[in-house]
Amino acid sequence: MMRSKKWGVGLVLTAAVLLTGCSAGADEKPAEEKPSAAAEQEETTAPTSDCPELTEGAAVDGAALGACITEAMADTAGYAGTTSVLGMESTMKYNPSEKAVESISPMGSLIVIGDDVWVKSSTSEWQAADPQSSNPVIAALSTSAANLEGIDPAEAAGGLTGEFTVTGTGTRLDQEVFLVSGTADMQGVPVDVVYEVTSDYVILASTASAEAGGQSIETSMEITEWDVAQDIVAPV
Repeated sequence: MMRSKKWGVGLVLTAAVLLTGCSAGADEKPAEEKPSAAAEQEETTAPTSDCPELTEGAAVDGAALGACITEAMADTAGYAGTTSVLGMESTMKYNPSEKAVESISPMGSLIVIGDDVWVKSSTSEWQAADPQSSNPVIAALSTSAANLEGIDPAEAAGGLTGEFTVTGTGTRLDQEVFLVSGTADMQGVPVDVVYEVTSDYVILASTASAEAGGQSIETSMEITEWDVAQDIVAPV
């Protein structure tokens, strides 16, 4: 089982957490230290040291896999994708070198560029993050956007723990992917997750399903553009 201490607040970020897996707590560290920004820029190949072999039927250690995913997904010009939770579709963009994230959904949206965060609800204009806002969507987005582990698949992967199994293979973006399956413990609720991971440790898609409060919750994420710099700009 995997465990998690940090989860996004609000439906939009709950979707991201379900899709990307467990986030390490403040007192926890990924299995391997992430390289510095300069080292990330110099890295041109997939990580190989201590990375688990992805072959059908293999048991995979979550901590080792997560560290390799985080490193591999930092070595890209940028990527974009879509998410779906309870029928709500969202779009997302990431530029790792700039620590830039954009998430746009009908319920609420956010943009993070370095240390700056902007948020908006479905009825408001863009504004600087305000965790004390009387608007619950603004407050939730503002609080959770400060923690990239809750909204960036690469960051979240660094906190994976537990055992996974490679249950099959498939194809995404003309690349072979390995279906890596496991169960997460989200505040006492078991969540079945499947990651579609390339041989060089990039997550190109994921799905998650759980039963909570008598309701079935299913989410999905798909990378639609890989290694392409994204247009993420300050909204105000």
